[in-house]
Amino acid sequence: SRESNDMKLDDKIAELESILGRFESEDLSIEEGIALFEKGISLTKECLGELNAAKGKITKLKKEMDKLVEEPLDFEE
Repeated sequence: SRESNDMKLDDKIAELESILGRFESEDLSIEEGIALFEKGISLTKECLGELNAAKGKITKLKKEMDKLVEEPLDFEE
């Protein structure tokens, strides 16, 4: 699999789903299970970081939009 830093969010989620599928369907050794678990935790942290960053951007844009809407419209006749 690719280095997770170069992966898009959708790809990271797909990788997490793949890891989960391996846990559900394969007879893994303890070492393999631990390695997959570590990879899953790392991907989860990265996904949550990206989602929180997106949430911050959306919140900022919403505040800017709310500010624009609050400003009175200046119609000169």
